[in-house]
Amino acid sequence: MDMSKFTWTREPKQYTVNEDTIEITTKPHTDLWQRTYYHFRNDNAPVFQMETSEKYFSFIRIKNTVWFVTL
Repeated sequence: MDMSKFTWTREPKQYTVNEDTIEITTKPHTDLWQRTYYHFRNDNAPVFQMETSEKYFSFIRIKNTVWFVTL
């Protein structure tokens, strides 16, 4: 995957992007929750994203690491 095609929304102060690893250290209390039962919204976490023409895609979380996977 060509990492140069990715862009940041809310770029974190501390991160590392390598050929096979993306490591992001976020500030405390950051998240991407939207409209919970208690009307809680917290949309302030960093996002490393790219455009895709793929119809389906997903994110996988492994021990606080998020992976982008095209299906």
